[in-house]
Amino acid sequence: MRRLLLLSVVACLVGALAWRYGAAISPFGAVTSQRPNPEDTKVRNGTFTSAYFDLSYPLPPGWTEDMAGPGPSDSGYYVLGTFVPAGELTGAIFLAAQDMFFATRTAGDVAAAANDFRQAISAIEGMTIDREPAAVKVADRLLQRVDFSGVGLYRAMFAAEIRCHLVSFNLTARDPEELASLARSLDRLAFGSGQNAASSIPVCIKDYAAGDNLLQRVEPESVGPTATPIPVRIIIGTDGAVKHVHVIRATALQRRSIEDALRQWKLRPHEIDGRAVEVETGLTFRFR
Repeated sequence: MRRLLLLSVVACLVGALAWRYGAAISPFGAVTSQRPNPEDTKVRNGTFTSAYFDLSYPLPPGWTEDMAGPGPSDSGYYVLGTFVPAGELTGAIFLAAQDMFFATRTAGDVAAAANDFRQAISAIEGMTIDREPAAVKVADRLLQRVDFSGVGLYRAMFAAEIRCHLVSFNLTARDPEELASLARSLDRLAFGSGQNAASSIPVCIKDYAAGDNLLQRVEPESVGPTATPIPVRIIIGTDGAVKHVHVIRATALQRRSIEDALRQWKLRPHEIDGRAVEVETGLTFRFR
């Protein structure tokens, strides 16, 4: 019964986050490629890693992966991982990311997003805000934290902005002491220590593939369902060519059509201090 209650609260949290920033979770996955995408995560030897966000998190001793999350939503909301103790269920850790290019509600920055999240949680009957949103230092990085409780469980949400995504660590425990222990486990987080050094991560610019920046455009062939917009992230190389395509949610035929078209696009290279750099941006296709 305790396990069912705890996991149902995690599911409720997923719904609150997705409702606030995104849309319904989609069964259609994203295309795989040589470069990592947000959903490309793994747990090995007790450590969760994300190559895309370039972070690693050693799980608390005795903790393991729980149920796998759904695919990304049509607004770029990702369930990155859910973790629980191997024995008695005393808590849960839920990792998620929201693509801020496609969020249906634009919070501005991570502090505004934390305040927005606080308002969403406080509107849920039975929930109490125990700690107002504030910046805290975790693993030598500032994250926003907000604590809340209800139905006999205690929770904390930590959030950071990484590559124009709101990445959140959501902790749930049966008592305040266990919650404090889970919060301390985040001190083992490591940011920017993997293969994607900060210097190699593309510059994140919203709506870059439009206007005067777009020199050549090829429309994808219209295939499959037409009712739902299709969110796509691309990486533009220093020569203005599209180097990477990540179709976040679509059918296989739609993904192939969009990828084939985008490979033929040409954009104006982005320069910083006179040097061309890679750019990551988002765009939305609507088949008619």
